[in-house]
Order: sequence, then structure tokens, then C-alpha cells
Amino acid sequence: SAPLVQLPLSLPLPSIPFVVLNKRKTKAMVFGGLFCKSKDPPKAPANLREAFAPLSVLTTKGETVKLGDVLAKDKPVLLWVMRRFSCPFCRAYAVKLRDNVQKQAEEKGMQMVALGLEMAGLEAFQEGKFWTGELFVENAKQEVHQFLNLKRASLLKLFDIQMFKEGSKLQKEFGGNATEGDGMVLGGLWMMDKNGKCIFEFRQQNFSKDAGTEDVLEVIKNL
Repeated sequence: SAPLVQLPLSLPLPSIPFVVLNKRKTKAMVFGGLFCKSKDPPKAPANLREAFAPLSVLTTKGETVKLGDVLAKDKPVLLWVMRRFSCPFCRAYAVKLRDNVQKQAEEKGMQMVALGLEMAGLEAFQEGKFWTGELFVENAKQEVHQFLNLKRASLLKLFDIQMFKEGSKLQKEFGGNATEGDGMVLGGLWMMDKNGKCIFEFRQQNFSKDAGTEDVLEVIKNL
């Protein structure tokens, strides 16, 4: 018989709300979009720098700053909105960007910025040196996630056996605490030219799929 696959507990289940649908108090279980097709997300504004400027984030020391004060004003910028500092997929993708993109980005004068969802796992992420660009963290209001209208993943993704296999492999290679932090929020990657114009946008549809480094490099090449 086929060997059993040990599934890492990398995606903690969210609480399931109980809602009232009408005056008769007909009740239904709402499974976070489990059976509902989500609407297409809005496109990023044409000028990302101006749109991001008033949004607040935290430094890795917990100090509040405005994105307008930390994003380069006369250089192209890559902003990676990651999921969790302890996520094996995020750590692996950080290394991909570090090893395959950062050199070419620096040659074009591009600022590399990553934004984590929460402080959980930050110290170990920094110690592992997975990311060598600038690093910030969402505040309690998660202003950037709210502005970009980033979604929570469908619970159906929790039953993706192939994803669990890949996650298990990456966890052995990059470590991470499989249950630390919110495992359901999705991220993405945005790029802007020196004038702040949005030139690349990628929104995650599942936990394991990030923007292709080849696509990112192609955009950088054409700057």
C-alpha cells in the first residue's frame, strides 16, 4: 500500500461564523467563501506611490511610520506583501527574490520592500536572513491589506494534498513554526516605476503560488 503522508499543521482553521439570514432566524453556516465564487478584486491605482503614501505600517521595532516616508520617491519600488514570517512558503519565496531578483533590481536602482502581516515569527525570520531588503509589518488595522482588498483563502485549499506535501518539504528546508500567526490571509506583489506608476500586480489565489520570478525580472529588465 502507498505510504502515509504526514500533513504539517501549517494552516490553522479559522473560526466559522453563524449568521441569521432572515426574520425567521433561518440559520446557515458560512464557510469563509468555501462555496462562494469571489468577485474579481479591484485593480491597483495607476499611481501606487501616491495611494500608499498615507498608509501607516510598523518598523521591525514596532514604531509607526507612513509608507510615503519609507518608499523611495525617485526610484522604482518592489513591494512584496507576504503572509507570515513563519510560513515555509513565504520563507522559500523570500529566498527566491533574494537570490534571483535582488541583484538585477539593485542594478536598476529598485528599492526592495517586504511587508509582513504581523509580528509573530519576525525575530526568527530576521535571524534566518531570508530577506535582505527593507522590512516592515502591518499595524493592527492592517491598512495596506485593507487598501489592496486582500482576501482570506478558501477553506477548500486546506484539503490540497499536493500543497501539504510541498509545505512539508519546504518546512524541512527553511524551518518555521507551522501554527504561528494567521495562516489564511493571502498576499501579493506590486511594482512601480520611478514615477510611482503601477507596472506589475500579482494577487495570491492560494497559499503556495507567488508571482513568478521570471515575470518580475522581465519587468525589471524593461525599466
